[in-house]
Amino acid sequence: MREWKDRKEKEELFRGERAAELIFYLLVFAAIACFAMIQTYGDPPDEINRFKVVNYICRYGRLPHGADPEVILDGYGASYAFQPMLTYILQGFLLRFLRLFTSDGYVLLLAARLVNAVFGVLMAYYVRRIAKEAWKNPYLQWAFTLMTVFLPQNIFIHSYVNTDSMAMLSTAVIFYTLLRSQRTGYERRDCIRLAAGIILCAMSYYNAYGIIVAAILIFALNYVHISKEKGIWTEWGPLLKSGILISVLVLAGIGWWFIRNAVLYDGDIIAMQARRECAIRTASEEFNPLTRFTYQNSGIPLYEMLFKTDYLRLLRDSFIAMFGPMLIPTHGLIYVYYKRFWILTCTAAVLPLQFLWKKQEKTGQEDQNPESRKNKWVFYFSMALFCAITIGLGIYYSYAWEYQPQGRYILPVLIPLMYLVTLGMEKLCGLMKWCGERTAALLSGERSKESAVKAGVFCGKLFCLGVMAYVMLAFAYSLFIRFLPYYMQGENMFSMYGKDFTP
Repeated sequence: MREWKDRKEKEELFRGERAAELIFYLLVFAAIACFAMIQTYGDPPDEINRFKVVNYICRYGRLPHGADPEVILDGYGASYAFQPMLTYILQGFLLRFLRLFTSDGYVLLLAARLVNAVFGVLMAYYVRRIAKEAWKNPYLQWAFTLMTVFLPQNIFIHSYVNTDSMAMLSTAVIFYTLLRSQRTGYERRDCIRLAAGIILCAMSYYNAYGIIVAAILIFALNYVHISKEKGIWTEWGPLLKSGILISVLVLAGIGWWFIRNAVLYDGDIIAMQARRECAIRTASEEFNPLTRFTYQNSGIPLYEMLFKTDYLRLLRDSFIAMFGPMLIPTHGLIYVYYKRFWILTCTAAVLPLQFLWKKQEKTGQEDQNPESRKNKWVFYFSMALFCAITIGLGIYYSYAWEYQPQGRYILPVLIPLMYLVTLGMEKLCGLMKWCGERTAALLSGERSKESAVKAGVFCGKLFCLGVMAYVMLAFAYSLFIRFLPYYMQGENMFSMYGKDFTP
């Protein structure tokens, strides 16, 4: 009878969790759609120039050369066709199909944008899986999920034509697979999923490539062991078996693109030099790489750009929420409290607070296992390296190419950042519980002691709920008070109803 009741309770909890997740995914899609359905064509960063590639594929049914006059950026020279374009390929052929039935500008642009909306929902799915893999506590699971997905800039990035959205999805897939594989040991399905994530990343956005470097490190070092008996040794058999499977799948998924680049651009497989040469030939003087102003070619030190301009503030603010053509901010206090909260939780994450309540407890089996500790620290180091590479590339671009302090350039670090923030929250919740237990030790009476312990646990839950409420209220304010009124009171996408769309 007792077993039947326990099974019944588990089934009810499972159904409740499924219902909550379904509502969550519907909210994610609805939130992205609110942005996608109203913002004026071309207002989001570089959407017009990106759409040139989509439109070319839609019109001709083939991929453009990077220097094709139809995709060249006005003034800037070169084009987005030099860079990985899997997102544009999907959007271009989707529009090519839809044009058989309609030429309505609103329908076609919205369809292109909704490709990225689907990527956003898929990213939310993998963020939720990361949360369940990393934490057993449902409060921490949902805190991580909402902090990551409903950061206003993350929702915005999935609402217009770009390759950033696919890059965000790829980091979620790779992060989840690497985290899960610490438990499963790179099963076949993990290898296939990891390869899929790497393919999506490689075909989306160069700024996100740091996660591929991190994945290679974590995967390879998983098979390197240290023991007193053997010293440092490697499991070559499993490493080669899984590594070859992943490599073959990745090469099959991305090899064609880099071979195409080599053929079109005289061996330049990543086409960056070809892009620069094209920009030199086609850009106006103001934006020509040889004559344009940059901090680097002006001999201004990097630290002056970072600390004597608004670079860091703008980078932080646009990482949190900056809509349209970087002209629609959210409320100033949202930036302030996000910054303070991240500083608090990241500090807690790196401080050894857990020793307060673990020094009198036996550590878990996982903590005692040297192999688990090694894999954990390799994971942390690799994610830190990924963040450093991504942020470094963003800074280098602004310093050496074009001053653009835009948070979207470093947005791929969102998941590891929120993972660190949630680890800090976990420690703070543990600290609250420990304070309750210390208080209970000073009290007399079983009821008083039990109440003190429950109060500590309750404070931790309340803390998580408060964070979740803040995240959702900050997002709601950004959407309903700042974003929607801006477009409802001025030009918006609805003006495209019934009109042919020929960018």
